[in-house]
Amino acid sequence: MLTRPTFPPLITALLAVATGLLLGAGHAPMGVWPATIAGVALFTWLMAELRGRAAFGWGYLVGLALNTLTVAWVSVLGVWVAVALIAFMSLWWGLLGLVVSRLVRLRAWPFLVPAAVVAVEYGSGKIPFGGFPWTRLAFTTIDQPMNGYLSWVGMTGVSYLVALVACLLLWAVVSKEVRLRSVIAVVAVLVVGGLLNLVPLAAPEHTVTVALVQPNVNRAEKGTSSYARSVTNNALSETIFAAAEARTAGHDLDFVVWPENATDIDPVLDAETRRLVEVSTAIAGVPIFVGAVTDGDLPDTRQTSSIWWDPEAGPGAKYHKRNLVPFGEYIPFRQQLLPVLPILQQVGRDSIPGEGIGVVEVSSPDQPYLKVGTMICFELAYDDTAYDLIRGGAQVILSQSNTNTYAGTLEPHQQLVMNRVRAMETGREVLAATLNSYSAVIDARGRIVEQTQELEADTLFATVPLRYNVNLSVRLSPWLSWLAVGTTLVALGLTYRRKPSPDR
Repeated sequence: MLTRPTFPPLITALLAVATGLLLGAGHAPMGVWPATIAGVALFTWLMAELRGRAAFGWGYLVGLALNTLTVAWVSVLGVWVAVALIAFMSLWWGLLGLVVSRLVRLRAWPFLVPAAVVAVEYGSGKIPFGGFPWTRLAFTTIDQPMNGYLSWVGMTGVSYLVALVACLLLWAVVSKEVRLRSVIAVVAVLVVGGLLNLVPLAAPEHTVTVALVQPNVNRAEKGTSSYARSVTNNALSETIFAAAEARTAGHDLDFVVWPENATDIDPVLDAETRRLVEVSTAIAGVPIFVGAVTDGDLPDTRQTSSIWWDPEAGPGAKYHKRNLVPFGEYIPFRQQLLPVLPILQQVGRDSIPGEGIGVVEVSSPDQPYLKVGTMICFELAYDDTAYDLIRGGAQVILSQSNTNTYAGTLEPHQQLVMNRVRAMETGREVLAATLNSYSAVIDARGRIVEQTQELEADTLFATVPLRYNVNLSVRLSPWLSWLAVGTTLVALGLTYRRKPSPDR
């Protein structure tokens, strides 16, 4: 059983805030990953011998500090949007505090607390409205030895290992009897993780050469009638430069990628937008994977789409974004909330989610049978969406994002790290195309081969392998989530068979 001294409320509050800041410091762009491990250890210790409202309350305060540090960038949509999101996301940390306060009463707490962390991460990625799994522990591991586990146990397993290392170190501090064994176990976890990066990648048989177009936009036009046209005009202009550079440098392109919202008007239905796309494909001489806003099947709705546009055949295979952002892309309970909260009119037409997985079967001049997987913006935070690409046979992954809203904040840095994590986890090269942020070519080891600068028009050329392997992480990680949930519930049940400790 874990114990700790009793502190005055002010000291406990300061410790809770410090814990939240330590947890957040491991996320991009700070990237101080040892701080996150220390934060998990301090959080676990802080919850010891607390009950009920005290554990929930101090855990909630930890969450407020963590989320304020990491996701306050959403305030660009409005201060109250950030306040609401941070307040809600912190509830999960309150729940975790409540659960941990009971689990630390059991002898196996160093192994049970990490399971609770994973279980709460799983819940936060599902509830409500599909969840928002943005601050998972695994996202802090991209530049430390535990990243080697990503291709084997996935995000779920790596989050468990981060929390396990933290709890083992805490155990070593509070118990002399297990100190040596705990330290040895921590060293072993880190060493094995590093060594796993030496395992050879599956040998590819073919490659594709791609141009990632970053059009850039005039941010002052956002919200004006000219914005939608200027975005596509910029995409056309940069495609002209890309085509010229490709021919000059001898790049034999298979296709070009435009980012999310490169056409802010449906390019299939709108004649002027369609003309711009067709001119672009004609100049490029190869298909363009167009990020577009399209009209939905229901009246006054829209979809965020990726459309494979061939220079001769025109629009072909497409994918519609599945993971939509509530109050950003659609309004839950629209009829009830809109009269009460007129500010929600800024959301515009409701987006409707796509139903298929993000794998499009297409052909290019040199690759007649090509399976391209795509994730659109925030989708890369959701495990099922990423894993479905590999299950569906994707040979390379595209990540298309409209980053204009969040340019200059922490969000683009965090999204770039997520792309790197997904590359390692899936064993695929990830080609990240953004409107005006950090477009990047990322190899299957999660390394950035090349990237653009924010708020600049640019093009990246990349020849990347087509891969067919299915990493163990894709098969195992979903089961680990359920195992963590089940283990946590059983362990909680056991705590209610023990005599409760005094209320504090």
